[in-house]
This record gives sequence, C-alpha cells and structure tokens, in this order.
Amino acid sequence: MSSAPLILTDQDLVFSDFDATISLIDTGLAMINSLPAPEQAEAWASEHRWRRGEIGSMECLREQWGLWQGSATEMFALIDSLQVDERFFDFLALVRARGAGLAIVSDGLQFYLDRMMARHGLRTCADDACAQSTDCLLRFSNPSAVTDAGVSIEFPYANECGQCGNCKASHLFRLRRGFVRTIYIGDGHSDLCAARYAEVIFAKDALAEDCLRAGRAFYPFSDFSGILSAVQ
Repeated sequence: MSSAPLILTDQDLVFSDFDATISLIDTGLAMINSLPAPEQAEAWASEHRWRRGEIGSMECLREQWGLWQGSATEMFALIDSLQVDERFFDFLALVRARGAGLAIVSDGLQFYLDRMMARHGLRTCADDACAQSTDCLLRFSNPSAVTDAGVSIEFPYANECGQCGNCKASHLFRLRRGFVRTIYIGDGHSDLCAARYAEVIFAKDALAEDCLRAGRAFYPFSDFSGILSAVQ
C-alpha cells in the first residue's frame, strides 16, 4: 500500500469509477434490492454469475434491469433517493484547479449517472476533448433510457472480450495520450482490468483485494475524504 503524498499536476489524468465510488452505494444493487423477493433473488443470481465470470456484464445488466416492472416515475424516484459522496465535488474542484484531466468510467447506466450529476449542477458529455474541461464532466457509461415499458440499454463501448459492457481499459488507453500519468479510482470487478494499466491506484473492496493478490501498490480509501487527504 502507498502512503506518500500525491502531487496532482496538469500532466495527470484521473479515471474514476462511479457506482459505490462516487455514488455512496451501487445504484444497480439499490435497484435490485427494491425488487419483489422472487425477482430480487433472480437478479442476485445473475450478479453472482457475473462475479464468478460465468457471464459478461452485458448479459447481467440486461437480465437485472429487465426485471424492473415499475413506472418511469418510480424509477426516477428511486434514483433521486440515492446520494453521492459530497467530497467528490471538492476533489473535482482540485482536479480542475490543477489543470488535470478527469473521466468517469462506469459499467453502469448512463441515465442515472447523468441524473445524479445534474442534481448537483454538473453537465456531462462524452467528448474526449473535454477531459480537462471546466464546463463539462467527461463520462463514459452504457447509454440507457427509462420508460414505463422498461429500461433499455445499449453497449457501444464493449470490446471483443465480452466481459464488460463498457470497456474501461479502452478509454484509458485512448485518453491517456498526451498525459504523463494516469490515476485510477475504483472499487469493483469492472475496475480490475483498467486499473492494472494505471500508474497510481486508489482502491477499496474488490479492487483492493486484487491489488493485494497481485502485489501492486495502491492507496487504500473508503471515500473521497481519504483521497483528498493523500492528494496535494
């Protein structure tokens, strides 16, 4: 594990996961836990199959979100009840003040990421040129739409391995050109691949366990307060 202070500069590009990293809890799991018992058990079975590597996240996400039978109004009410880590906004301000780049990379759904960020006055976009923008928050997640007929999901960022709907590593490889150092912040199974190619890792939960097994240095954190205490 790392403990030396990290000096952030305009040569750094930060990648951050969203669910249970910027958001306080995993949004998909919050949706699952709101389902009636039979559907909830089915959704958790898909989750465990994905974690064991038996299915990719595209199949998992379609199965889980396909179990939602509520209205669009009910879905948005659920999303609006979920919170983000307020210290993330302090971190974002620091990143922008230093001229560093930042991209949110999520294998979750775009509709709730955008809605939760808009609630805090942040406009999101998927334009690579906005990595260092102070006007738009660069994010890549799975495009999705909510209607009373259900939740539709698209996967334009998947690659040939089929494991993730949104290949975070491909975004890292593409966006890091022009930067000296990449910093990765994450917690879950969808972060394991991309984080291995970053020069600096902030990790908790499954990602921290993976780093420990592989002998990779990382900064442990529980929330963005911990990250801010390590960054100067």
